[in-house]
Amino acid sequence: MSLPIIILCLISAILAVTMLFAKSPITSALCLLGVLIMTAGVYGLIGEHMIATIQLVVYAGAIMVLFIFSIMLLNLSNSENDFKQKPKIFIFGLAIGLSVFAFIANSILTHFQNHSSDRQLGIFTPQVVSDLGGNSKVLSHALFSQFYVSFEVISLALLVAVVGAVVLAKRKID
Repeated sequence: MSLPIIILCLISAILAVTMLFAKSPITSALCLLGVLIMTAGVYGLIGEHMIATIQLVVYAGAIMVLFIFSIMLLNLSNSENDFKQKPKIFIFGLAIGLSVFAFIANSILTHFQNHSSDRQLGIFTPQVVSDLGGNSKVLSHALFSQFYVSFEVISLALLVAVVGAVVLAKRKID
């Protein structure tokens, strides 16, 4: 395993522990967002660019917007943690965020420069993918035929998690 992947996994583990012990629901949601972004970075570094893109667009984008919207709608926070009240923490967080972004960008660029010529295509050569109708069609066919049960179990687990969060939050408000 390469050093960039190990570093991304360590950052992801730190964010996951922080997410579990954070007092503010927004902080927990933002730590979860960080975990999802780090996971996409790992996927990108191992060469699974389509899965990394889906991870960013679907989970880090759409699902996290839903979570944060639900938290803000239910107004679970008793106190505000405004960055104007704690500018040192904001500057520290911004510096960490920019450092992580620079690290991921540098790792991905290095990966592409070092491995641009030695790609293994497997059974899906460009000609085969073209004959099957393109990348999206091949991916959607595999997702909704071979991996259909896994896809549905994950979507059911996400639905149960959102319903459970709303039930627990409603109980706390009442």
